[in-house]
Amino acid sequence: MCDIGLILKIIFVESRWLYRWLLVLIMGAIGLFVPGFSASAQDNEEIAGYTIVAEDPAGPHTVQLQVSPASPIVGTSRFAVRVRDKVTGVDVDNAFVRLYATPSEKGKKQYSPALNSPFDPIYYLAQLDLEHVGVWAIDVEVDSELGSGRTVMSIQVQPRQRSGSGNDWGSGLFILVILAFALGISWVTYSSKKALRQRAEQKMR
Repeated sequence: MCDIGLILKIIFVESRWLYRWLLVLIMGAIGLFVPGFSASAQDNEEIAGYTIVAEDPAGPHTVQLQVSPASPIVGTSRFAVRVRDKVTGVDVDNAFVRLYATPSEKGKKQYSPALNSPFDPIYYLAQLDLEHVGVWAIDVEVDSELGSGRTVMSIQVQPRQRSGSGNDWGSGLFILVILAFALGISWVTYSSKKALRQRAEQKMR
C-alpha cells in the first residue's frame, strides 16, 4: 500500500509538471499558427505570416488582400481582407465580404465568405482550396453601409514541395503534441521506477 501511495504521489507531482510543459508547448505552437494581429494596424502593415497581394478600389471601398503562405502552393491558402472607406480611409469592420478563386487553366471555382478576425475585426479571414498550379484570379466582393464594390486580383500558385512541408502546419502541431505526451509519460514512468528503487535500497540498509 505504501508503494502504491508513493507511486500515486509521484504521478501527481510529475503530472503537474507535464501539464505545465504541455501548456507552454501548445501556446507556443498557437503563437506560430495564429496570425499576429496588431491593435493599431498601419495602412500597409502585413499580418505575421502573410504577404500583401494588392490594394485596389472596390466601389466606395479600398480593399487590401493578404495571403498566407506568402508564396501560395497547391492546397489550402488563407486570406485576410482589410476594407476601408475610400474617402476617409477609416476601417470598415461591419461589411459582408466574399472571396472567389478562379483558376486560369483548369480546376473549379472556389468560394468562401470572409469573417471578422476575433483578434482584430478590421481583418476579414477566409481560406480557399487552390487545387492546381498556375495563376488564380481572386475576386473580392464587399457590401457595407457605404455601398457595394468588387475588385479582382491575381496570385501565382506554386507546386507543393516533395517534402510536404509547405502548408502542413496542423500536422506539425499534431506531431509536437504527441511527442510531448510520449515524453511526459516516459518521464513519469522513469521517475516512479527510480523512487521505488531508492525506497527498496533504503529498506535493505
